[in-house]
Amino acid sequence: MRRLASALLAFGLLVALPTTAFAHDVLERTDPADGTSVTKLPESVVLTFSEAPLTIGAQVVVTGPKGAASSGAPTITGRDVTQAIAPDSPGGDYTVSYRITSDDGHPVTGTFSFHAAIGLDGSTAAAGATVHVKPVSSADDGQSSLLVPILLTIVGTVVLLGIGGFLVLRGRQADRA
Repeated sequence: MRRLASALLAFGLLVALPTTAFAHDVLERTDPADGTSVTKLPESVVLTFSEAPLTIGAQVVVTGPKGAASSGAPTITGRDVTQAIAPDSPGGDYTVSYRITSDDGHPVTGTFSFHAAIGLDGSTAAAGATVHVKPVSSADDGQSSLLVPILLTIVGTVVLLGIGGFLVLRGRQADRA
């Protein structure tokens, strides 16, 4: 009985330890990089995440001097999300907004920007102030997504400890009889 109780307690402690399995994907890097100036506008932007995102609900919107500059739907290859840029896009300031479904099913959103001196259409742009915005994920998304696993871990641990305690007490009563 004591061995069973010890095994249950050890299992409960393992379950209670926090893991990274519940963490959302994070944007690790972009090409072009956030806040940079590039000589020529690339034909696409690439967002690299910490884990391979799901294809469902993937949205990447590229906005430039003439407005929307995205061309087609984004493609996902491994951890990279690629969004093509329209071939008639001029040089200037660009903002990329994204909403990607994390591999745990939760949305990851953010924005970054860059400046292109020469557009895909060959036009040039005067160097202007580039808006520098850090990619962000909603704080509410992160907190609510961890609430359920944390509660399940606490409840599971309490149940396992209760079962272990019950078995230990039952074993002591059997030893007395």
